Amino acid sequence: MADSSKKKFRLTLKLKLSLLITLLIVLSVVLVGDYLLDSAKVSLRGEITKRGSTIAQHLAASAKNPLVTRDELTLSLLVRDALKDADVAYVIVVDEDGKIVAHGDLTAIGKKYQRPLGLKPLANVTVVQSYDDSAGGEIIDFAVPLEFSQVRVGALYLGFSDRAIRQTIEKARGQTIWITGLMILGGVLGAVGLAIILTRPLLKLAQGTKTVAAGNFDVVLPVTSSDEIGDLTESFNEMAKNLKEKEKIKHAFSSYVARQVVDEILKSPDGIMLTGERRNVTVIFCDLRGFTPLAEKLPPEEVVAALNEFYSLMIETTIKNDGSINKFLGDAVMAIFGAPVHFADHTLRAIKTAVAMQTQVAELSARRIASGKPPIAIGIGVSAGEAVAGTVGTESQMEYTVIGDRVNLAARLESNAGPGQILISQETYDHVAAQVKARCLGPMTVKGREEAVTVFEILGMAD
Repeated sequence: MADSSKKKFRLTLKLKLSLLITLLIVLSVVLVGDYLLDSAKVSLRGEITKRGSTIAQHLAASAKNPLVTRDELTLSLLVRDALKDADVAYVIVVDEDGKIVAHGDLTAIGKKYQRPLGLKPLANVTVVQSYDDSAGGEIIDFAVPLEFSQVRVGALYLGFSDRAIRQTIEKARGQTIWITGLMILGGVLGAVGLAIILTRPLLKLAQGTKTVAAGNFDVVLPVTSSDEIGDLTESFNEMAKNLKEKEKIKHAFSSYVARQVVDEILKSPDGIMLTGERRNVTVIFCDLRGFTPLAEKLPPEEVVAALNEFYSLMIETTIKNDGSINKFLGDAVMAIFGAPVHFADHTLRAIKTAVAMQTQVAELSARRIASGKPPIAIGIGVSAGEAVAGTVGTESQMEYTVIGDRVNLAARLESNAGPGQILISQETYDHVAAQVKARCLGPMTVKGREEAVTVFEILGMAD
């Protein structure tokens, strides 16, 4: 009876191996699933945070002027439009005293805003924090200070819900459980082979995805099968290749076109127009003095090196003040302020840039003299006023530029400027008279104008 009982309940080797392999499959799927779910959660949270930060910064930029002018209707519209996003839990705009000016709940307007407990107070930069909400989820809070002309006028608080993360993770978890169940059913018959076929390429895909997410697009995964996994691997390789090509194009495009123009085109590539629009802009023309005879005496390599040093200073100084390098004209540079991105103080920014250019070139010239090289100097012309700004050319090749009398005047002033001089027109001076030190040079005849132009020389910025 005992021997009969042992034989009755004896597990066969085939069953033992099947159970063991099935257990290994279950453990492998669970571990891989948890790992991918955690990675997806981290990745999704990063994307949600990035998206929330972008929305918060956009709303903050749009809310500054209405807050200063107390345009509560505009602020309410901004809040209402933002709350249309299902992931936005709240948008609150407060003034400098912490009183609510715009809120999704109209009854809260005018009251003192009390932030959730445990959150750090408002700082001089955007503060991103998280806290648990009453529904068992999490709210990512973005606190953005609102400043106008470097003066704090209020703050914007944006709450971003992690509901989308939780829904995606729950959906992924359900899919993982479903897949695990199928693999358990088929594990007894072919678990080892299935694990080898599926796990290896999937792990490589996961590693490749991380590599791409880290910004490295030089990833080519081997296609080891002709099934769906092979198709997925080929699609991944094609995706990485396309991302690499797009990154190269963007980098190359930024090398030839002003950064602001590239940003505007990438924001709305279908909205590029060949027509122009009238804009108030400030134009700078900057030219190296005496460079042509200097270039005749120097070897070509030194000429190119000197030009690159000069261009680097001009580009860096212009971009620092939110200007746009529009053209390189031999040993001259044309910069635009106020287009394509508009700033109310574009003329002051241009004057600051011109003063910084002269300072930087003077320092560069001193370094050249110290190293036994010929000195260099520049003359600058600045003109502010109305011009036509837009893209010119054809759909196959176009250029963003500004055209008009103010552009021509800036070029004429530059041609009349001596080494180290910054010449501006009367209209330009009127915009910045309180912020600069200048002397009037009186009427000056410039090429292309019948009437003389009253010209000022910038001596520096006012204390």
